[in-house]
Amino acid sequence: MSDGTTEVHHWLLFTLAIITILLPILGGRFSIPICSLLGRWLRWFLFGALFAYFIKAFDFSLRPDWVHFVTGIAFWFIVETGYNWTAIKALSFSDLPLFPEFYENKDGDEWPAEKRFIDIKEWLRKENYIRLKALKSQLFVDTYLRASIYESSDQLTRIQILFLPKRKGGATACYTISTHGKDGGRVVTDNHILPYGGYYPESWEMCRKPLIGSIKRLLLLHHKRVLKLKVEPVGVHDDALEELNDHQRILERLNTEIGFFVPRPRRDEEGRISQEGRYRLWKEMWLMAYFGKSYA
Repeated sequence: MSDGTTEVHHWLLFTLAIITILLPILGGRFSIPICSLLGRWLRWFLFGALFAYFIKAFDFSLRPDWVHFVTGIAFWFIVETGYNWTAIKALSFSDLPLFPEFYENKDGDEWPAEKRFIDIKEWLRKENYIRLKALKSQLFVDTYLRASIYESSDQLTRIQILFLPKRKGGATACYTISTHGKDGGRVVTDNHILPYGGYYPESWEMCRKPLIGSIKRLLLLHHKRVLKLKVEPVGVHDDALEELNDHQRILERLNTEIGFFVPRPRRDEEGRISQEGRYRLWKEMWLMAYFGKSYA
């Protein structure tokens, strides 16, 4: 390669690396999940391009560049798959609660002190959503999940705002919107970014949209789903805390019965998540990371 061509390649790779770094930062800062997804695709492409570049630069192979690029792409898939399987195994043997139990939050730290979250709180107030409960659940020492439950003035729609702690401080908000039907079913629309991989009750009409970062858009989608499914909404009078913990227990029991979880007597030796469950969880990790989809 000529010096001019080499310099162009250097600048292209450098620019791609900068964009790959900036996209997830922008996505997290402004709640634009599509930026994080594009960042992962660019990271994958960048790894393949760097792999092909170094193979060519050091004359390790005389095969065409596209062969080196595809090989780099495949190598990254193997590396990330190995990392994900290791993470899933660690989760299976860890003490991290997979369906944590919540309690009422009386510590006064319900909402993170960030403008975007304050704007959401104000929007809920303007839309006449009534705050039912502030909840909390401990994951580790000094690490908590926080949730705020709101209900529409007609008592037909409940919104759960779950604040997920970040590694470097701060929080990410995920929304779960639910409506109960007269037939006993439940319509649920959420934008959770964490992979689930498990099963839901047949009476739950689940829809997960991790690429929708706006609570307004997610609520609009939820109302459209309720109309499309021809569900006759009914008011919910259950206590918000009891309802949430009851749903957690239902999901844990269901996934144990179906086989996603290992039966309790064998968990010390085999871990909590079965081999089928680990495969489903690994598959959902890929679907959510690169396509913004889930089993739900």
